[in-house]
Amino acid sequence: MAHTSARLLAATGRQLFALTARPEPGADSRRPTLMRGLRFIGVALVTLYTVVVGIGVLADTLPQSSPVITVLAVAQAAPIVLIRYRPIAAWWLGLIAAMPYLILIGSSTGPAMDSVFWPWSVGGIVAILATGMMVAYQVPYPVALAQWLIVSAVSVAAELIFPDRPQLNNGLVLSGFYAAGLAVIATARWLRDVRRELRRQVGLTEQERVQRTALEERARIARELHDVVAHHMSVIAVQAEAAPYRVTALDPIAAESFTSIRQNALAALTEMRHILGMLRSEQDIPDRYAPQPTLADLDQLFDNCRSAGLSLRTDIHGDVWSLPAQVELIAYRVLQEALSNAIRHAPGSDVEVEVGYGPAVLNLRVSNSPAPAIPAPRAGGHGLTGMRERAAVLGATLRAGPRDDGWYEVSVALPVTVTAALPVTGG
Repeated sequence: MAHTSARLLAATGRQLFALTARPEPGADSRRPTLMRGLRFIGVALVTLYTVVVGIGVLADTLPQSSPVITVLAVAQAAPIVLIRYRPIAAWWLGLIAAMPYLILIGSSTGPAMDSVFWPWSVGGIVAILATGMMVAYQVPYPVALAQWLIVSAVSVAAELIFPDRPQLNNGLVLSGFYAAGLAVIATARWLRDVRRELRRQVGLTEQERVQRTALEERARIARELHDVVAHHMSVIAVQAEAAPYRVTALDPIAAESFTSIRQNALAALTEMRHILGMLRSEQDIPDRYAPQPTLADLDQLFDNCRSAGLSLRTDIHGDVWSLPAQVELIAYRVLQEALSNAIRHAPGSDVEVEVGYGPAVLNLRVSNSPAPAIPAPRAGGHGLTGMRERAAVLGATLRAGPRDDGWYEVSVALPVTVTAALPVTGG
């Protein structure tokens, strides 16, 4: 508690003497041009009033010459102009500019002093109140309260230093007006903060509505995609299963290929149904990664690629250990998509896969030689985009492009510590 109070006092002291502090950035620039013009005119009128009234009051109460009285009146009005540029410095200047009047009147005697207001002149009161209210609207409440206490302390000190003076004391009046102004400013700041929070909440609500609409549209597209793809994959699976029975004396290698086609089609259907189930569910699924493939299933992925005619060489090195589920899923999907791209865009090429287990990262590299024949043109897909998005979930950057020797390479280093909040699912 004592430590917190000390830090609060230290922060208040720093802000109380931050003479170079500027007003809140952009507060005036957001106002319409007409409002800025009216504000400028208002400041000019208050400044002019303070100078004129200050000269009149000082001329009637002080025996000094006209130049001295003019300088004192201008010094009392200057903080009102300085408020727009240095609020804290303006407040201190207003307080200091009021000191000569306080000292001169306090030390003067005579019947003429009986009806003089003291210790604050009219110009000093206007300057202190104007700067105090402007500063109180921007600084923390303890700073504004400290400024009020300083003004009140000066009034009390004037009574102690100049006792038994016949002047009419207006120190209590200034302190009262100052306190009332602080209460008004505190209410205005509270209303301002409430409006800001309301606008922020409205913006968040609108953002959530847009996101919800997008998610609903994505779920609808996913369901339609499932209906289309599931139908064709089911047909492929049925045709592949029926082919050995419809063709007599089928070659064993061809029969094995049909069996592999059927298994891959059924596996694709299973994963698609799982993904669609997660899209339709509004609740978090604790074991959402359980049905998903891991790096332990790489051998099956490599066998499927070889059965599709891919010349594949693999290199898995390092101490193999169980990684977080999200890392394993992302790594598997990146390898799967990279191999699929090699099959589609470079059929007949030689492919090398390297998986390196490290203590902090998992290094993946898939490279393929130029295709022996120019492949048929294919429509552009989203394979590289999807791989980059998956890598970005873990804070990694995927690199893809041709090498100097003509091979095409995809590589990424995935951190094995998961810090992302949103998991990546599906194929």
